[in-house]
Amino acid sequence: MNFPKLTFPLTADFGASEYWLESQGPFRYGSAATAFLSGEDIGPVPDGSSPLAQELEQQLQVFGSHLQPYAKAPDADAPPCPEKQPVSCPMCFAFHPAEDGSAVMTEQYIFSSLRDFLRVELGKAILRGGAPRQCRLCGGWFLHEQGDRAMYCGRIAPGEESKTCREAGARAVFEKKIQDEDTWKIYKRAYKKYYARCMKGSMTEEAFRAWAMRAAADRDAAIAQIKPGVDAVLKAQIIERLRADLNCL
Repeated sequence: MNFPKLTFPLTADFGASEYWLESQGPFRYGSAATAFLSGEDIGPVPDGSSPLAQELEQQLQVFGSHLQPYAKAPDADAPPCPEKQPVSCPMCFAFHPAEDGSAVMTEQYIFSSLRDFLRVELGKAILRGGAPRQCRLCGGWFLHEQGDRAMYCGRIAPGEESKTCREAGARAVFEKKIQDEDTWKIYKRAYKKYYARCMKGSMTEEAFRAWAMRAAADRDAAIAQIKPGVDAVLKAQIIERLRADLNCL
């Protein structure tokens, strides 16, 4: 992420959707907290980084509960709210120059410590529906925003040369579905068969697209019918019906 290293006192102009740090920016809300949790040295931490990292994670877990499942759930043994640690910094309203020569109204804070800055920056990110998230594959932190359903980051995945965690993770989820569900196995076999026909020219591209749309709908309908605890005989009938439907043009 390479967030700039900060010095204090620090003047920050917080706008409606982005913020500026003196002459630097604009930045997305949550980007500084994400960089810090990722291990970047973005400013002085007098008492060590671990306590502050723990504070930020707890702040995210408690106040970011509305971001579920994208924020971690609070620990069962954790207190309902983090220990109150007030942020002490002057604030006033100011105008920040925009690129078109105009100015936007901002909340201007003067922070004396990295802790105060990160707690406010993360809090404003959570209020806007975005916050740091840990990649389910590599464990690194990345910034997600409201509406972004990504569970994996864009870094190169462990053990890969060019494939990102997002690419590798999505593939792993798909393969697990295929391994765990008979419906996905049947669908994948049929898809490969008709795709090969399309590539050889024995099936038109238009016909393949039409089949693929119908096949996906049939697959999803079968999955919806096979609920936990469904009768084994009924499950077998649903699967065989899906097999017949997917292999019939």
